[in-house]
Parts: sequence; structure tokens; C-alpha cells
Amino acid sequence: MERQFLFPKYPQMEPQNVCFQKYLSDRDVYGNLEIPNGTDNLPDGNEIMRVTDRDGTTYEFIASVRANGRRSLTRHWRSFAVDKGLRTGELLRIYRLNGNGNDYAVQVGLEFHGLYILWETM
Repeated sequence: MERQFLFPKYPQMEPQNVCFQKYLSDRDVYGNLEIPNGTDNLPDGNEIMRVTDRDGTTYEFIASVRANGRRSLTRHWRSFAVDKGLRTGELLRIYRLNGNGNDYAVQVGLEFHGLYILWETM
């Protein structure tokens, strides 16, 4: 069965603009966010990603590249996770908002009977 998605009406937050999505692990919630392999549309190297929440607060994450080539979000990720009350098992999606900049949006939610219910749009 194909999964269906519930999206808010923001043109930039359509399925084709998703950089990656993942279910949050304990490590993601209490440490740095591990970025899945094969993720596209992230900054090169150790550049800043600007993520603005729905209240206008901007968080600056660094899309770090480790020696083994794996990537993770560092810098203010932990503060963001605490501020937003992120929990293990929640679905996180990151969207790139424009083609050339480092501006992103985030959604958080859960999967329920094949539907992704996204309640936190930032």
C-alpha cells in the first residue's frame, strides 16, 4: 500500500523538496542527529543550515561530515530537540526551501496506519 502524507499548504514543503526523513532514535534526540546515507540537497562540507521555526526563531545547525564520511547535524541541534520536545520514534522531515541557499524547514510527526500525521511544522 502506498503511503499518504498530510502536508500543510506551503509550496516549498512538497514531497519533491524533502532532503531526508527519518524516525528519531535516542541518539538523535539526546545527541546529534544522524543524517541518513544518500541524502541530497544539504550544504557541502561543514556549512551552516538555517532552520526557522513557526515562531520566527532561527536555529543554525552544522551539517558535519565525519572522518568516515557519515553526516550529522550538530551545533544547535540539541537545543532545538529540547526546545521542541522531540521524542524517540517521531518522524522528522527536513525540506530545502530554495535552490541556492541554506534555508530549511522541518516537520515532526508520527506514522499511524500508513498515514504520516505531521503536527509540528516549523
